Amino acid sequence: MMEASREQAGPPPERAFSAEDITWATRRLDIAMSRLMVAFSRAVGISVPEMLALEHLDVDGGLGPSELAMRLQMTSGAVTALVDRLEKSGYVTRERHAGDRRRVMVKRLPKADEDLTEEVSPMALEILELVESFGDDERQVIGRFLDDFIAIIERTAAEACER
Repeated sequence: MMEASREQAGPPPERAFSAEDITWATRRLDIAMSRLMVAFSRAVGISVPEMLALEHLDVDGGLGPSELAMRLQMTSGAVTALVDRLEKSGYVTRERHAGDRRRVMVKRLPKADEDLTEEVSPMALEILELVESFGDDERQVIGRFLDDFIAIIERTAAEACER
């Protein structure tokens, strides 16, 4: 008799998320992303700052060493050593800037993509499947939330760097 009432009850109700729940979830996301960055760094044999540098280079296509130092909050000497290690591993190259031959640009190489894709691909496919499971309206809300959330993080990081 107990099983019949369970079947009639249907699936469990969707969880209601309070503002506090979502705020706490952003903190959990931050911690999870940090753990992921450490795990991926170890998997490909580089340091976390080197992984962060590769992420910046992936998004921006290439950066000057001083811009990379600013983004990573490192000294120019530390970034030079970091770029040297990434260059030795075959992950980046230094090239002359197309518009100003005096400037050097650090660019990510295909080997970085190949090594990181092996680590990231299973997760990326799982995330895509998750996103596809939402309706159009839900994806719009999620997208708007993520855009605004990222803007808050970027603004806060910029303000913290100015202090």
